[in-house]
Amino acid sequence: MGSVIALKQLIARLVLAGSLSFVVIALPAARSQDKKDHPDAAAQQIAKRCNPVLVKKPRFKATAIRVREGEKSTGYTPIIAFQIGATGEVLNAHVKRSSGIRDMDDSALSWVSSGKYNTRPGCSAVDNETDVLIDIR
Repeated sequence: MGSVIALKQLIARLVLAGSLSFVVIALPAARSQDKKDHPDAAAQQIAKRCNPVLVKKPRFKATAIRVREGEKSTGYTPIIAFQIGATGEVLNAHVKRSSGIRDMDDSALSWVSSGKYNTRPGCSAVDNETDVLIDIR
């Protein structure tokens, strides 16, 4: 701190004497800031570790889809809502939006339930949903 004051006094004397026309002042370099962990780093690591990954593709069981009396297609694909547990199993699968045809909804529900995800110890269940397009030919 004292050297900065002495430098300022020297510059003032030279300016007053008229012998200094150009002054370059070297300021001490700013202290480098320590890299601090991003506040969300832990949350991002947990999210990455707890992200479910499909390890066994669902199997579609070919069954006859018939339209019963009184059933009418809504024009939408069925949406299946489900949870993925810490052990990778599909939990609480249910039809969120119906296609209007019970056999189609049941096939979509069965297809989603047959999938398997990676194990994620210590992670909570993940809510998920998917729409299932069944091509009838």
